[in-house]
Amino acid sequence: MHYEIDEEARILLFDMASVRSADEVLATVMSLIAQRPELCAWDWIALGDPLPDDASHEHLAKLSAAWGKPPAVEAVTAFVTPDAFFHLWAKVMDFQFVRRKHLVVRDVAAARSLIERRRNARVGSPSSR
Repeated sequence: MHYEIDEEARILLFDMASVRSADEVLATVMSLIAQRPELCAWDWIALGDPLPDDASHEHLAKLSAAWGKPPAVEAVTAFVTPDAFFHLWAKVMDFQFVRRKHLVVRDVAAARSLIERRRNARVGSPSSR
């Protein structure tokens, strides 16, 4: 699976459409977080047009079980997909990954903008002072 690690922005971007199956996505992500556990606290952008059609709750359960400790502050996974119903999967994922919000956006620029807005709001909030 194709992925990019942006050290400066602390964003992991990966392209689920670059592989044929959800098993390949899971294997790559599991390997990445095993090698770099700090990635679990970073914001992620997941490209999914099209999404692997064999993804299941079992894939999410395996990833959730391998997930590192929750980040100190809420992180975001922004899914880039035209799938009109993917927000339903995203909502379920919110409950599987502590302090991680899963949202759906239309393109990578919107994902980066969303992450930046959420980071800025966090910095400006009274609880962050």
